[in-house]
Amino acid sequence: MTDHSETEPAVIERPAAESVASEHEAHTPLDALLGAAPRRVMRHWFSLLVLAIAALGAVTFFVRFVNGEDSPYYSTPVERGNLIPLLSERGQLRGSGEVTVFSALAGRVTWVSGKTDGEVQRGELLAMIDASEVQGDMEVGEARLAASQAAMEAAQVAAQDTAGRLARFESVWRRSGGRAPSLNEMERARADARRADLAVEAASAEVKAAKLRFGADEKRKAGAEVRAPFSGVLTMRHAQPGQTIGEHQPLFTIAQGVAPLTIEVPLNTPPSEPIKAGTPAKVRLDALPDASQSATLTLLRVSPPPQAAPPLAVFTVEKPGPQLRPGMAATVEIELPERRDVLLVPNAALEFEPGARNPQRRERIFVLDGGEPRRVYVSIGASDGKRTEVFANDLKPGDRAIIGWRDATAGAAQSGQ
Repeated sequence: MTDHSETEPAVIERPAAESVASEHEAHTPLDALLGAAPRRVMRHWFSLLVLAIAALGAVTFFVRFVNGEDSPYYSTPVERGNLIPLLSERGQLRGSGEVTVFSALAGRVTWVSGKTDGEVQRGELLAMIDASEVQGDMEVGEARLAASQAAMEAAQVAAQDTAGRLARFESVWRRSGGRAPSLNEMERARADARRADLAVEAASAEVKAAKLRFGADEKRKAGAEVRAPFSGVLTMRHAQPGQTIGEHQPLFTIAQGVAPLTIEVPLNTPPSEPIKAGTPAKVRLDALPDASQSATLTLLRVSPPPQAAPPLAVFTVEKPGPQLRPGMAATVEIELPERRDVLLVPNAALEFEPGARNPQRRERIFVLDGGEPRRVYVSIGASDGKRTEVFANDLKPGDRAIIGWRDATAGAAQSGQ
């Protein structure tokens, strides 16, 4: 008999389907989701780490998007580039032969024509001024004139009396051969006649003066009605109803004609390079901001030294349209030669102040340095209305120039300190 007590271990073979199932059980659902082939455990944990980092980045981005940046300031980088400088000044269109109408008397304006611009005719009533004070002066002047005329008449009567007395004395003097009347009586009569003649002359001068004063008061009273001195275009109204004005105060400005139309503006910010006659400009009317008019510099008025006032530039509008009238407010924009490769900052950076503003401060901007504002003093160059050329040793392209507060209440609190 064969001994079966010592038998070899039995080898059990699993079916292929069962082996594949066990391999699927060794991998996570993530591998199945990604369609991954069977990986090792290390690669499995690496995939989880990558997904965790991506999720953390997404959460961080979402929080930053909702809450904004940590810095309390808005900032923008300092740039180096080209700039076409632009001067912008305010003015008013003027016609040819402008004349200012002044008040002839002081008083309160009781009525003003509703016209603020447009054509006016010679003699057209434009305003009325309360003349009650002048009326009182006229009544006093009239009484003074009557009194002076009465005094002159009395002086004339007295002169006639003394002249008749002197004539009788001289007649007797001739007939008596100089014996009567006495020499003293003759001299006294002659002196009385001379004084009477002088009194008539004085009274006559007083009457003339009273007439002149009364005539001046009449003229002033006539000035209570302000009328157009000629036919033209009303360009400006300086007085308003109810306003108290003084004598010789401007009331209206009237132009004799429309063409040529000019506009005079002060150069409050002198350009780095002087402008010359023929410099082109754009004129933008407040009433028509979208339609610009071409103009040319025709005159530059410079005050004699010491120059207390800025230069005045006079531009002539080229081919003005029918909608343009004298008196219209406008802005003159002057383009200057291009500046190349200059350091540029937004205009808002020049206005920003993190604390209380000093009215006599030097020009400066603030840049972010480690998240905190750092002051940089600059020299100002040309500007195009949005950006300004600056010069500074401690400033370079890429520096973050602060242009405002993210929290307006924080900025107001800092400025109030």
